[in-house]
Amino acid sequence: MWLRRLLRWMAWGTAILLLLIGGPIVTIEAGCQGSNLPIAAGNSRAPVTEAGERLPLTNSILSYPEWYIVYAYQDFAKILEHADEAAFPYLGSIADYWTSFCTVHRIASGQGTIDLGEKAMLYIIGFSFTAELGLKGAYETTIGRLTAWLRGPEKTSEDRLAATMAADYAAFLDQKPWYEYPFRDQVRRLRAETPVGRPAVRAWERRFALTTEWTIKAAYARAIAASAGLDPAVLEIDSVVCCLDDKDTSPRSGIIVRKKFDNGRTLIRTPRYGAFTRVLTTFAEHDMKVFEIAGNDVIFLTALAPQDVGLDLPNAHTVFTYPARSRPGWQRRGLLVSVPSLVETIREIGNRGATLEHVYDY
Repeated sequence: MWLRRLLRWMAWGTAILLLLIGGPIVTIEAGCQGSNLPIAAGNSRAPVTEAGERLPLTNSILSYPEWYIVYAYQDFAKILEHADEAAFPYLGSIADYWTSFCTVHRIASGQGTIDLGEKAMLYIIGFSFTAELGLKGAYETTIGRLTAWLRGPEKTSEDRLAATMAADYAAFLDQKPWYEYPFRDQVRRLRAETPVGRPAVRAWERRFALTTEWTIKAAYARAIAASAGLDPAVLEIDSVVCCLDDKDTSPRSGIIVRKKFDNGRTLIRTPRYGAFTRVLTTFAEHDMKVFEIAGNDVIFLTALAPQDVGLDLPNAHTVFTYPARSRPGWQRRGLLVSVPSLVETIREIGNRGATLEHVYDY
């Protein structure tokens, strides 16, 4: 009897697991296909960037789901500044990841073949993100909420360390992959440098929860780092710009001149990720021009804007609008932008009272 019952529960567990894994894949592969870009786009007809340095146009917009996880951690850190872990919208953040994946997959699939490795990576990190937030949300909205209620409004030393770590982790992710973060150092900091807070129930519950979470992440990070070392990420990207002068290429700028042309344009190499967005912001401030990036003349960016602020800009098209989870009344807008109009778009975003969040560099 007990064996039959065990097999029945195993069958149900397997069916639920297959549904949880297969549901998003079937939905995206069957229902999120084939939408053309709403603005004139594609690789430049005669790109200056060398063939080996050109990157697929689809990579820009497909970079968003991975970066959304970064934004979720940033939202989490902001919430911990004034509230507890239970206040974070765990289910809403999971839904945002898969909804945004569907949206960008629909646009990217209309531009040609999507790299299977890129797609597989988005599914894997999506399932990891879903599992992490699902488990964390289940714990923090029950046991975590109870011990926070027993504690009262005054946070323990463990709560304060968790908030400090969340802010540090969110800033770290702006330029480096998550698996390089020193989770084990945080565990040692909790054990050796953080006095046990009061009340004791909340303090010891936090120590258990944080130690468990950070230890698991440290082990998982080591495994991911080992596999990532087999195919290291490209950390630089080439662009063609105009009106670059010597002060723009100081060692601190991160800009390397690769080639100058008679028409005043320059092929440059810059860092990627968050640093690339900061370089482009500087270009916008100095009224410089960008003509192509990694051989492309269309790029994807996101901006944060109040709900009543419009971002219907020339040579740009809004692909999605989602709520900014940690900023009530604000939205995250995803825009496809013509590269030759990129610096003007960045300036206009600021002029309208919005904030450029990130430019996605393929």
